[in-house]
Amino acid sequence: MKKRTLLPVLLMLAVLAAATPLAAAGASEAGNQPAGIPVYIDGQPADFKVPAFIFNSATYVPIREFSMAMGAEEVTWSNGTATVIAPGLTITAKADDLYLVANGRYLFVPHSCLLFNKSMMVPIRALAKAFDAKLAWNPRERAVYVTKGSGAIEPGSSFYNEDDVYWMSRIISAEARGESLVGKIAVGGVVMNRIASPYFPDTVYDVIFDRKNGVQFTPAYSGAIYHTPSEECVIAAKIALDGGNTAGDSLYFSSSAQGCWAARTRTLAMTIGNHNFYV
Repeated sequence: MKKRTLLPVLLMLAVLAAATPLAAAGASEAGNQPAGIPVYIDGQPADFKVPAFIFNSATYVPIREFSMAMGAEEVTWSNGTATVIAPGLTITAKADDLYLVANGRYLFVPHSCLLFNKSMMVPIRALAKAFDAKLAWNPRERAVYVTKGSGAIEPGSSFYNEDDVYWMSRIISAEARGESLVGKIAVGGVVMNRIASPYFPDTVYDVIFDRKNGVQFTPAYSGAIYHTPSEECVIAAKIALDGGNTAGDSLYFSSSAQGCWAARTRTLAMTIGNHNFYV
C-alpha cells in the first residue's frame, strides 16, 4: 500500500474546516485547534494536551497521554513509531499504518495512525482493545467513556490459531497478493463473514475448501494456495482474524474484469482495487 505521509493530515484538516457533524467541528478561537471530544476514564475526565477529535467517524486520541492515563510505564518515539510499555502489554503504532500491534495482535485502524500537532493520534477503539478496556459513546454529551479492564489484551501467541493464520494468509496471497493492504484485508473479511453466516462452514479451512455448491476459492484446488505468502499477507490475515474488515457484509468477491455468478445474482457492495465485492 502506498505511503500517505501528508494525505491523512490534509484530509483531516479539510474535514475539520468543513465542520461536518462527524468531524471535530467548532475550532477554538486560540490556535484554530479542533474542539476536543471529552474522554472519561473510569468516570474521571482525561486531561489531554492534544484534544481528542473525530475524524471519519472515529475518535482519535494522543497515544502517549491516553496510554499513560491507562497505566503505561513508558511511551517512546523513534523513526515515526510510538512504543507503549505497560504492565503485561507492549503496543507499537507507526504513522500512516492501518493497524497497531498490541502484544503481537494486529488491530485494524481504518483511517491510519495520524501525526497531528507533533502527537501520534490513534483511534480510541483500537487502544481500548489493546488495554482490554470497555468503550461507550454518549451521543447526548458527545463524549467517550472508558472502563478499565485487565490492562492488557490477550497476546497473539495464544489468541491466533496457527492453522487459521496459515490458511488465511495463503488464500489472501493467492487471491489478492497484488492488491493493497485494504484489498487483502477485504478478502480475509469475506472468509470471516462466511464463517459467521449459517449458510457456510464455520472454520477458515472449511470455508476455503468448501465445495458444497461448487468450488468457492479456485486457488484452493489449483495449487496456488500453497505458495508462501508475503509478510503483508500474514499481517492482513491476522487483522481479519482479529475482527478487522474492509469488505463490510460481503460474502463474495470476483475480479472486476470478469463476470461471475455473484455479479449476475448478488448486490455489488464495493470495488477495492481489482476486485468487486458482493453481499
